[in-house]
Amino acid sequence: MSGVFKLYDIRGVYGQELTDELLYKIGYALGRYFNNYESIGILRDIRLSSPRIRDILVETLVYTHNVLDFGIGSTPEAHYLAKVYNIPVLMITASHNPPQYNGIKPINSNGNDLPKEEIDKIGKLTYEDIRPTQKEGMLEIVEEARDIYKKHLKDKFKGLSGFKVGYDPSNSVLTLMEDVLRDLGNEVVAINDNIDGTFPGHEPDPSKDENIKPLQELMRNRKDLDIGFMFDSDGDRLGVVDKYGNRIRMDKYLIPFIKKDRTYVLEISLPIYLRKLVEEKGGKVIIKRPGHTFIKFAGQQNKAYLCIEYTGHIYFAENDYIDDALFGALMLLKYMKKGIDINNLNIPEFAWLEKDIPRNNPNLIDNVKEYGKNNGFTLNDLNGDLDGIELLKDNLRILVRYSETEPLYRVVIDSYDKNIDINKIFEEIVKLNI
Repeated sequence: MSGVFKLYDIRGVYGQELTDELLYKIGYALGRYFNNYESIGILRDIRLSSPRIRDILVETLVYTHNVLDFGIGSTPEAHYLAKVYNIPVLMITASHNPPQYNGIKPINSNGNDLPKEEIDKIGKLTYEDIRPTQKEGMLEIVEEARDIYKKHLKDKFKGLSGFKVGYDPSNSVLTLMEDVLRDLGNEVVAINDNIDGTFPGHEPDPSKDENIKPLQELMRNRKDLDIGFMFDSDGDRLGVVDKYGNRIRMDKYLIPFIKKDRTYVLEISLPIYLRKLVEEKGGKVIIKRPGHTFIKFAGQQNKAYLCIEYTGHIYFAENDYIDDALFGALMLLKYMKKGIDINNLNIPEFAWLEKDIPRNNPNLIDNVKEYGKNNGFTLNDLNGDLDGIELLKDNLRILVRYSETEPLYRVVIDSYDKNIDINKIFEEIVKLNI
């Protein structure tokens, strides 16, 4: 089966891995997979290849469905529209990946992503390559789709006004969402807000420090902005910068929302001090591996107040666990309106290292497990659910896991002991990858 069928979507380099020929087969397969529905929706981001993929999907799906074209929009919007229209929606996007990538995220009528086993079923249908001979549906252009989503946000956050906000949509579809903040009564100072599928300002991934630097510079130069927000290309990853130009990572973002008797799903990469902090404040912690399907399902199953991933995915219960970066930004403003000073939150001092390394050795995870056993670590694999291994000892954590989107290992090390040299530990992990 082609490598484009990933853990929770279909994704690859357009024109190489994701060819038009394959996309036609995928389109027919999606029609067969969603055969219990009369209608299916399509939404796309602003990548240069997205219009072509949209055309192929329309051409193939009208054989089996009425196709509702929702136009250009974000992935959170696609989730919301699926629930509003009670139909599956296909989101054309490669999320935070570079511009040469694209893909399709199939979303169920309940707004949930498809789990891996369902993506695999679509892959199997794709290679059966059965094509219908008679068209049964028609195309409908839904021009009000984006306004429906915006109204949802503006109704939810009515009265949230008076802020001066730095705004970096990464030349993406989030450029079209600036007016949500303005219409609520806030001043928006934007950069990289011309739509451009080549993403000339920077790569559309707020989890990487180099990409958030332009927003940091804006905050430092202006000096009159309250908070800054950066978004990825499809609006499901959030980056935050305080008024001084300092990055607010997702662990610090979470702190204002920690309350007694609330349950939180924390993605395993987040700094481990959060686990203890939540419990000290009377909350419950559930640790999960990264990925929409794992995090969102755990939130729904455990009725969590908030789920959060280190890379900037934020899922609130009151937004039906849609990982919506703009909703997450507005929730932070809401708590700031209540008096939370996000610029002066105290967190423990700790050393932090996160790096990607190539998959040189397919047995690295096993080697790291052996390393942990030989050096007195407790091993944690989330009862077999983790796509890697976490090593824990005293004030030190080492996490090594597979990337689900790239041929890399992700390494995270955090230490709360100043005498521990985390760079030396990282070098030891790299030697195990030879």
